[in-house]
Amino acid sequence: MNNIKNILNTVAVALACTTLFSACNDKEFLEEHSYSNDSAGFYQSERSMEIGLASCYSEVQYLIFGNLRQPHSWMLLGLGCDTFANSSATNECSNWEAMTEDSGQARHWPDFLYKLVNRANTVVDKIDEGESISYSTPTRKNELRAEAVFLRSWAYRCLAGMYGGAVYTEHMTTEARYDYELLTREEVWAKLKADFAWCEQNLPTKPRLMGTITKAAAAHYLAEVCLALGDFKEAEEAASRVINGTDGNYALMTTRFGNRKDQSVDRYGNSLAAPQGAYWDLFRSSAKTDGSVATDSNANDPTNTESIWVAQIDFSAETDNYPLGGSGDSWWRCHMPPTEGCFAPYIPRGGKNGTRVDKNGVKFYIFTADAVCFPEGATTSDPRYKNGGTPASDIPEAKGRLLAWNAWQAKCDSLATRVAGVNSGPCDLNTYATEWMTRKAGDPLGSVWDDPNDFRGSEVMIQRDYYTPSGKLWSEVKKAIEARAAAHPDDNSYKLTAGDTVNVTPRFWKFSDDKHPFQDKANSNIYDADWYMIRIAETYLLRAEARLAQNNKSGAAEDINVIRNRAGAKSCSAADVDIDYIMDERARELFGEEQRWITLNRLSCNPKATYVTSKYPTQDTSTSNYMYERVHKYGFGYENAPGTREAYKDIYGVTRHRSNFKPHNYVLPIPAQIIQSNKDVKIPQNAGYSTKF
Repeated sequence: MNNIKNILNTVAVALACTTLFSACNDKEFLEEHSYSNDSAGFYQSERSMEIGLASCYSEVQYLIFGNLRQPHSWMLLGLGCDTFANSSATNECSNWEAMTEDSGQARHWPDFLYKLVNRANTVVDKIDEGESISYSTPTRKNELRAEAVFLRSWAYRCLAGMYGGAVYTEHMTTEARYDYELLTREEVWAKLKADFAWCEQNLPTKPRLMGTITKAAAAHYLAEVCLALGDFKEAEEAASRVINGTDGNYALMTTRFGNRKDQSVDRYGNSLAAPQGAYWDLFRSSAKTDGSVATDSNANDPTNTESIWVAQIDFSAETDNYPLGGSGDSWWRCHMPPTEGCFAPYIPRGGKNGTRVDKNGVKFYIFTADAVCFPEGATTSDPRYKNGGTPASDIPEAKGRLLAWNAWQAKCDSLATRVAGVNSGPCDLNTYATEWMTRKAGDPLGSVWDDPNDFRGSEVMIQRDYYTPSGKLWSEVKKAIEARAAAHPDDNSYKLTAGDTVNVTPRFWKFSDDKHPFQDKANSNIYDADWYMIRIAETYLLRAEARLAQNNKSGAAEDINVIRNRAGAKSCSAADVDIDYIMDERARELFGEEQRWITLNRLSCNPKATYVTSKYPTQDTSTSNYMYERVHKYGFGYENAPGTREAYKDIYGVTRHRSNFKPHNYVLPIPAQIIQSNKDVKIPQNAGYSTKF
């Protein structure tokens, strides 16, 4: 977070100095002056290059944080794929037939990624052109240039991985052009390999500021792009430079650390002993065990050696909880980051606390008052229920009890479902983990969890039976609902349907906290854990993939078991390891945080990925590919809105549905604006998508 404060302070000081110097000479102040308000007039010092880089980081932060209340930010992370989905069955990442070249979601990422490219290229060009600029150290010039090249390369990595190609340029754009050539995904990867390799050579081993790029981040992405290109030995070597300490002091966390390290059990009495408890620590916010507020979240703790790159966000309780630069260009969308609300049970937060009317005209809550109201006798004078809403007077079962969700405050103060929202309304996006992710190990319907002792799939991290606002467990409330339905066999209004229960999702404590900073403030409940862009756990899995590609399955198993051992899961054997096992392990370790779309894309329709094609030989845009097979098997089926989704019977004979993701959806459509504006050179639309240009 401190980098954000430093960046803002730099800008504030610069503005203050301008005002101060002008005020010292009233006569000069009144004279007319001509200033060059462009890149040529600004980039004249090392500090100005740092400020230029700050605008690049701001763009990354916006892409990660700025639209969390909408589906946009989640697309890179695999929204609608095999691990989690959108709560709306009609969204473009839910109903893939609606994903077209005119879709706002298809346009969102190119709009801002190309803006990031130009900002980064501006810094690169100005560093190259600024021969008279002096730098504080002999290596600083190339270090700053490498940061800019890295951020440009990250943008192109996303563009190639999401859209199958990119309009590539290595220089700032100063005038309109209509003749860009679209490079293929493979051509972009080749350029990224050279760029990430150069960045690794020139970046520092320690970040310039909290949240800035290091050698290890470049080596990590170099390993990834080498995998995509089929350069498997180079991929293994790049990942090894991160793991063995060549590129900095990074290691998996296996001891307790950070703001809650003194807490031996979670709020429900589950053990947080190391090494498993260190995984829980990774995701804690700046709230400490005793309720005080630390200077930062655990992602930025100086002892956290697992963080390679972390996107920063920061707030102040004294500024109405607005983020200080962390959400990029669209600060108004992100008064308080709603990550916590996106991965929390929706029903007690207001999403399903509606009413029904039975055949006798009596109103009742769908999930009973226990699921949507605080305990009987609770009053707003009690700080635990201070934001309680007034219940509807015509619902007898409420008996004057306070609602746990207050539409005016957009808060839920239930200890079980406490979430941060926004001042203007509740989170309007709830993300569903797929059933494959939420079922317990051994479930007959299938689960990603292959060991019941895996801490990452335990109730500590995935609370399946959470407490409702009344203090009763959801399992208790559900039994009461079922008993009520059984008592009214001739009245269907008491029965639950798939549409009713689809919102009953587990609480993911990976994206949530039971303690929040500034809880005594009017606008409290802040969830402020910064976002992991790269953890070394993912680097281990990249190396495991590189070793699998070289038929070194025992080496791949060793890397995977470093991660599984920390989680308390049984070790895998060399015989277990194939690409599906590695993808499953990525889901177990990196659920919701990895940029999964990029991973699934580079493994699809890629003849260089021989360890994929050996198991999935059909790789095309019309029949099948790896991404399609994963989504078809594990994607969310929207049982309450089947539409055109394929129906099938599960092992119990129940009709279920599959995602309508098609093979061509492994890349997104190139936005109409890009095709239309490049009038001098035709940019072809991706296969499977229609175009009007």
